[in-house]
Amino acid sequence: MVLVVWIDNRRVDQKILIGPKHINTYPGETVQFPCIVSKQSNAVVTWCWNDFCTLGKTQFLHRETVQNDVVNVYQYMAYPRFRLSINERLNHYNLSIIHVSNKDEGIFQCQVQRTMNANEARSERVHLTLIVPPTDEPTLILPNMPLRQGQPANITCSSAPSKPAATLSLYRNDELIDDLATSSIISYELDATTNRNITKLTYIINNPDSEWNNVLLKCRQMYTIDKKTSKFDVTAKIQVHYKPKARIESQNRYPLTINSTATFRCVIHGNPEPKLRWFANSMDLTSLTSPTINIPLSKHVHNHSIGCTAINSVGTTNTSIRLLVRYPPILVVRPPKVVVLDLHSKSSLNPTILRCIVDSYPRAKIIWSRYGEMVGEGSTFNLENITKREQQGVYSYRIETDGYDTIKHDFVLYIKGKPLVYIHESRQFSHLFECQVYSSSPILSITWKLNDRPIQSNDQLSTSTTCEENVCTSKLLYDYRKLVPSSQTLSHLSCIGENEFGIEQSRLYQLNTSNDPSMILVSILLSTFLLIIIFSLIAIYCCCRARLVRRRQKNAKAKKLPLVFDEHYSINELLKEVGSLKTCNTSLNNTDQLSLKMESADHLLTKLFNKNTQQFLDTLSSESSTNSSSFHSKSTTTISNHEYSPRLTGTTEFTYFGRSPLYSCQDGMNV
Repeated sequence: MVLVVWIDNRRVDQKILIGPKHINTYPGETVQFPCIVSKQSNAVVTWCWNDFCTLGKTQFLHRETVQNDVVNVYQYMAYPRFRLSINERLNHYNLSIIHVSNKDEGIFQCQVQRTMNANEARSERVHLTLIVPPTDEPTLILPNMPLRQGQPANITCSSAPSKPAATLSLYRNDELIDDLATSSIISYELDATTNRNITKLTYIINNPDSEWNNVLLKCRQMYTIDKKTSKFDVTAKIQVHYKPKARIESQNRYPLTINSTATFRCVIHGNPEPKLRWFANSMDLTSLTSPTINIPLSKHVHNHSIGCTAINSVGTTNTSIRLLVRYPPILVVRPPKVVVLDLHSKSSLNPTILRCIVDSYPRAKIIWSRYGEMVGEGSTFNLENITKREQQGVYSYRIETDGYDTIKHDFVLYIKGKPLVYIHESRQFSHLFECQVYSSSPILSITWKLNDRPIQSNDQLSTSTTCEENVCTSKLLYDYRKLVPSSQTLSHLSCIGENEFGIEQSRLYQLNTSNDPSMILVSILLSTFLLIIIFSLIAIYCCCRARLVRRRQKNAKAKKLPLVFDEHYSINELLKEVGSLKTCNTSLNNTDQLSLKMESADHLLTKLFNKNTQQFLDTLSSESSTNSSSFHSKSTTTISNHEYSPRLTGTTEFTYFGRSPLYSCQDGMNV
């Protein structure tokens, strides 16, 4: 304890100007806590250690001079390693600890005691902490394995002793567990043996399940001091016994259709390994143990459920699917062909509703109509809306199912009274008319009329009548030549029915002889004959055209024939002919004109007078002067259409020297 007495009557507000800070240090080093104050002259400054503010007496050690200021150094007698350095002029009261050890750790505080003129002043409480890094990896404590689903489990990770305490974090398959703040507890302990800190992290798994099975759990210990971090990891594997899981995989094309086979596979997993069982509509199929099942599809299995069960020691899991099989519509309940309605009767036997029930998937849509106009929709048709006789007639109901053809049926709604008569031509047989007469009472007669005249008795032989409940059908087998006069191409046919309530006539049916099949056959034959004639004329024209083209081509080739001279011509005749060629028709082609130029002819004559042909030319000249008349009688040359036709004579061989011949002929004459 240092007591400083200062006599000063001035009043000063006591306070800590510069207080101590937290210090982390290694064992054996020297640390110092500063304390600079503003105080009364008689105030006393003390240091507190772990809230113990009486450290005992001090003794003077030595005096130091620092920047021209005198600093007195004192030593606490009870704590020799604690030194107090006082600069009275500047009010510095600094505490130093030499060779810090584990015993020196604690909380330090600087205080200025109260005086009569001023209150006391205190600094912040600061820590002296020795730095002792951990030298070992953390410890991971697990419950007994395997864990069981539904039973909570605690996992504890403890750090190695250190100063200050290390931090811990928990990883699941190398991913930081994000719910540590809510599902974990962090605590700190002091190791009594080493006087170091231990951090404990306890994580609670509330419901271990399949997601925790085979999980790699890692606890990481991190120790950071002076911006340097060291890491230690420890890992462990988690095993969990959990309730099995099951799912059904389909190996089919959708939608499912009848007359095919569906294949399904049950995939199960669990710990321990589960066993597999199949069931259908809650009925166990114990004979089926394979994970794959094949099911023949029909309308009878539609909307059935198929499932599989997985069982192990933890529990049982069921899964199932519903078979939705497409099949065509089937009429279960249909309206009668003839519905008789009595508007004046309130009897329970009088129908009030018609039903059409269809079994199909997808569900069918039913539309009720009269003469093509919709009058209702759904599986029922309310007859209470029928209040007038004009509403009777032919009705129909149409069944529309997605993916299948539309089904349409007709029925007749007859209101009790006069007959309801319809006439139409048979769809199955030609030359046949049918007259349907509907009546709730016996039908007295059915009569056929043509142009308002009854059909003759001999024609009646071609009619027949059959009756069922509430309907009679009269059939008329007709022949246009008998039924319709040849001079009349359009006629009206009608049918008349009679019962006890009166007579009713059908609508007029128009007969058109153009619809006679024999007339149609004649038209087809005439059309075929006309087409044959047209094709024959086209063929004749093409043949004539081809012959004309070939003839023209032949004539064109003839115009290009070369001029050939008989060797019996005299030189005079040859000169005359050559001179006449100069006046030839200009229609000759360019090649002929060039061959007939005078220069070419003169050159040819000059070449003929050489040594090898001199004798032959002399003989030819004398023969030409004595027998010129006979020569012309033997061979004459006629020019027709610029063509020459010389007399064919024997070939005379001779030797020719000079220019290559322009033309050559079969008789050996070269020109």
